[in-house]
Amino acid sequence: MHQGSSLLLALGLSAAILSGCSASEKQSIETERLQPRQVSALGRIEPLDGILKVSLPNSLSNDSIRQVLVEEGQVVEQGQALAILETQPVLKANLNKAEAEVTAAQRGLDAQISVIERYRAERRQAQAEARRGKELYQDGATSLQRYEALQADSDAALAQLNEAIANEVTLKAEVGVKQAQVKQARADLDQSTVKAPSKGTILEILARPGNRVGEDGLLLLGDTTKMGVVAEVYQSDLPEIRPGQTATITANGFPDRSQKAKVTEIAQQISSQSVATGEAGDKVDQRVVKVKLALPKESLAIASRINNLQVNVLFDPLTDEQRRIRPQQP
Repeated sequence: MHQGSSLLLALGLSAAILSGCSASEKQSIETERLQPRQVSALGRIEPLDGILKVSLPNSLSNDSIRQVLVEEGQVVEQGQALAILETQPVLKANLNKAEAEVTAAQRGLDAQISVIERYRAERRQAQAEARRGKELYQDGATSLQRYEALQADSDAALAQLNEAIANEVTLKAEVGVKQAQVKQARADLDQSTVKAPSKGTILEILARPGNRVGEDGLLLLGDTTKMGVVAEVYQSDLPEIRPGQTATITANGFPDRSQKAKVTEIAQQISSQSVATGEAGDKVDQRVVKVKLALPKESLAIASRINNLQVNVLFDPLTDEQRRIRPQQP
């Protein structure tokens, strides 16, 4: 009887211990589930409207730079000259030649117009004489031969006038061709001066005098009045990101090495990772989604001077209100 009681007591203690462990594990899992998760990512300081690569037109894509007219950090206006290409002197000579040919062709056309006016006067005179000769012949005051000769002169004057008019048409067409050549030569010359497609700041000059401008382009241009951070968030972390969410940006270029930022845009497509820590074992083949974050106004001046700086982004946990917003999925 005593032995049975001991066995029951031991079994009861074991059950209590197991029950306590199970409850403890359940509580730990529940606590872990309720713990807010923070997402971290790498990013870069960039103009939020994007960076524009200024290149050359296809017809001049292999040309070299003769002169760069701007410096990195300089603010330029739309249409402002950025650089001059090596082919500019040749293209300017082509334009001068084309303009000279237009002048010569126009001079020939003007001369032909004067000839036509003279031939018209001669034709009117010949017509009048032929008409007068016909009247005299009908009145018996002149011979048939004389009348026919006057009529032949009138017909010859008309043929001469028609030929001159046909030549005028040809000369007008030639002038049109030459004018088109001038227009093309002027356009080619205009392209030899690379101009800013929009207002912005010169972020980086990629080609210097003597360099050929290849696929990399001439320079990078961006609107530094709208600087921010472009973070590369792993696709698996995207459910924890919402518009309006705040984050802490850390980098050596910031005062106190950190700044707050706010999510303004989540890309609608998946990209390959382009920002890496450079450490051994770092995964650079991850699929990421680009998330744009706006910096506070007081940080914009600093951010404009540290374009392309790599930063660390630590997103704050989602609030209950933010979590109710459906996450964006590219």
